[in-house]
Amino acid sequence: MKRSEVRQHVIDTIGKILVDKTLIQEEDDVMLSALELDEEDFREFFSILQSDFGIALPNQIKADIAGMSAHSPNGQLTLQGLVELILDEKKRRAHH
Repeated sequence: MKRSEVRQHVIDTIGKILVDKTLIQEEDDVMLSALELDEEDFREFFSILQSDFGIALPNQIKADIAGMSAHSPNGQLTLQGLVELILDEKKRRAHH
């Protein structure tokens, strides 16, 4: 699966949850914290992505993103960064 396909799938998945889609349509480097999703939305978002891509995102990363701690490295994760994380997880799983 190509980067552009993963990116589009992530955007489509967020689009199903978000009310205001302006941010994801305008920027590739939008921080996930700017999307204003609550914890339940993030749980749904990660569940869909993990199921669709056949991966398991590390719990610490999910907790950091959902908690949106500005002090955590993952709290500042961008949409593009999430796409890279998914691609890395897929690659890692393919080698096991």
